[in-house]
Amino acid sequence: MASFNKVILMGNLTRDPDVRATGATGMKVARLGIAINERRRDRNGNMQEFPVFVDVDAWDKLAELCGQYLSKGRSVLVEGRLQMDSWEKDGVKHQKLKVRASTIKFLPQGDRMGAPASRQDSAFSIPVPESDPDDIPF
Repeated sequence: MASFNKVILMGNLTRDPDVRATGATGMKVARLGIAINERRRDRNGNMQEFPVFVDVDAWDKLAELCGQYLSKGRSVLVEGRLQMDSWEKDGVKHQKLKVRASTIKFLPQGDRMGAPASRQDSAFSIPVPESDPDDIPF
């Protein structure tokens, strides 16, 4: 059966990026936390904002740029795919769903979805290839 795994999110960073180097290869990884406000009516019919918190990992050059240019509160648009992390701690198995970023657009401060950005406030993005084009089977 065919499958498709793509995520697009826009929100604000909940903390400064945590950039580290992996032990084996020394490749950089940036761990980001994003808050996305979902607006919906509560039980009384009043519009409320309900935050959704998502963890995002960015790798390699994109991780370095996130560490250099992003900070808590900054608006970002993230494109990527869902990934399940699994680990064991004190004999207990844990799992967590997160997003592995392929592109992150650094949005101007105060940007809202649909609001046009001026030329000097345009978004900045670094696409990261998902795989080597030579690995494509056709």
